[in-house]
Order: sequence, then structure tokens, then C-alpha cells
Amino acid sequence: MNSSNQKDQALEFLKADLPRFSKLYKECFLAVGRGAMLVYAKSALSKKLPNNHNYRTRQEILELFDAVESKEKLGGMIDLYEPKEEGILVLITDYSYATYFVTVNF
Repeated sequence: MNSSNQKDQALEFLKADLPRFSKLYKECFLAVGRGAMLVYAKSALSKKLPNNHNYRTRQEILELFDAVESKEKLGGMIDLYEPKEEGILVLITDYSYATYFVTVNF
């Protein structure tokens, strides 16, 4: 399985429980503000749903990346999303730690 396939499978698992996932995003946003959910694809594929410990504030999530381009792209996504309707997911795969920034619509 390559990183793209792993990403797709992890997203399918997360979509299956979108109401719970949506509620989690909203609770985390209200508790700490704008940020993103950090999920490892391997955890999702092991049927482990994210929880509030997977949510990172804008500053916390941006500190994980060295590349300026990645920080700018993710920072822009976080600044512009509508928390009542969507959330940002940072999905990290097992393959060279390929990372995908995904907007999740509720």
C-alpha cells in the first residue's frame, strides 16, 4: 500500500463516523481555538478514532513542520476555515511520513 492509498483508507474510516468527528472538532475549537486534528493513518486504520488529545492549536501544529511552504499552506488553511462547518485534518502516513492537509466538511 502506498501513502495515497493509506490516506484514502484512513479518510474513509473517519468519514464513517463523521457526526462524532464533527462534534469532536467543535468541542476542541471551543476549548482551545483555531487549530487542526493530527491523525496518524495507522491509528485510523487500526479503528482508533481521534480524541481531544489529537487536536493541536495553530501554533502547536505549525511547530511540527520545518518547511516554510508547509507552514504557510497549513497556516492559511487554519486561518480561513469556518469552524461551524469544517475542520482541518493533518494526516500522516507510514510511507516517508507523507503528510496530507485535508479540509473536513461537516
